[in-house]
Amino acid sequence: MKKTLLCLSYCISIFFLNFPLHAAATHCLPQSWGAHPDSNYIATKAIQQAIDRCSDAGGGIVILSSGDWVSGPLLLKKGVNLHLSAGSRLLASNNNFIFRSAFISNPAHAGEAFILAHNADNVSLTGPGLIDGQGQIKWWPMAMDARKHLKLGDIRWFENHYPGIPPANGMPRPWLIEFDHVRHGDVRNIFIKNSPMWNLVIRNSKDIRVINSTISNPANSPNTDGVDIISSQKVGLKNLDISTGDDDISIKSGLKKQSDNVQTRDIHISDIHVEHGHGISIGSETANNITFINISHIFFTGTQNGIRIKSGRDRGSSIRSIMVNNVEMKDVDTPLVITDSYGGSGGYSVDSLKALIKVPITTTTPWIKNIRIEHVHATGAEYAGIFSGLPEAPLRNIQLNSVAIGSDRGLQSRYVFGKQKLVRIVSAKGAAQRCGPDCHWKEE
Repeated sequence: MKKTLLCLSYCISIFFLNFPLHAAATHCLPQSWGAHPDSNYIATKAIQQAIDRCSDAGGGIVILSSGDWVSGPLLLKKGVNLHLSAGSRLLASNNNFIFRSAFISNPAHAGEAFILAHNADNVSLTGPGLIDGQGQIKWWPMAMDARKHLKLGDIRWFENHYPGIPPANGMPRPWLIEFDHVRHGDVRNIFIKNSPMWNLVIRNSKDIRVINSTISNPANSPNTDGVDIISSQKVGLKNLDISTGDDDISIKSGLKKQSDNVQTRDIHISDIHVEHGHGISIGSETANNITFINISHIFFTGTQNGIRIKSGRDRGSSIRSIMVNNVEMKDVDTPLVITDSYGGSGGYSVDSLKALIKVPITTTTPWIKNIRIEHVHATGAEYAGIFSGLPEAPLRNIQLNSVAIGSDRGLQSRYVFGKQKLVRIVSAKGAAQRCGPDCHWKEE
């Protein structure tokens, strides 16, 4: 385990150094097909023709010059870098309802994202321009209306309108940017905001990096995850500013087991500033395994959670070999959460001391183990942390080292086996640590 964690720390640096850079010779301009930057002009066809031309030529750069470019859904193709020049804004338009809803368990289809790269290698989005999903115009009000029905307990209304979609997923809407079955993808120096739902989705892909970019949605925008990594490998996120209305970063492997057991692995996240949102989450959809995750040098301020690992009896598998280090948190409600008793309808109980009923092990039982969290400092928390395993699947080999948290309430644990070294929790209300059933912490 020690060698594995050392490798994770070392490999994060060489991952970004060795990632192949996109090289393209051909320049393709939407103006060549009659388009121009104008907020009253829909440029979808011309931008897509420029993308097609560059891809057909073996690769190239589609350049959006300064100004407002309004477009419907775009398909990013092999070898193409869609470049937004300084002062350019690419705005999503849903005239004639041309977008379609996206859902994590469904295959990718045209129109489910503003910019979709599907079965395409060597694709890039580069800035310093802006991509604006304009979710506030139509999508957010509709999602808030659906949320009102759920809060009133009207689940039948949701199921009738969105059959087959778990209520915890929220109302299905288009995503802003999606890489699906992509090898070698690059997102650099982009400003992304106001997504209809999830901002940047990376699924079934490999060798993807996202660097030097900003993702911004209002804190009350519904289900606007910042970056979602799903069933993908060798993904790097570095030097990002993220503020959203849901998970700022989420690492998943799917709701249902797949025949080829597609897992999420080798994910490197570093130098991230997170403001507002639900923090960095691993889960809750983890049915196809998640392993070898390295998270380092993160600063949180004002989020609901800091680092959260979450799964449940209906969506779990193996979640292991995760290393978190060098994290600062200010006014984060719950800095540390590890739970495999996450509810299928969303949420987890902050009263994590009660005994749970043991149930038989199934193919979707979550197994969370080999987690190392070190050099974490948090102030202004409500709960120091919640570690909540299952009686049939307790959390195993959870290691806390050099952790200091100031909170109203202490750390709550149940069904957990772990070690603590140099852990200091200052709780204003009650004990620094409270243990429920099968709580086994060893002091080192």
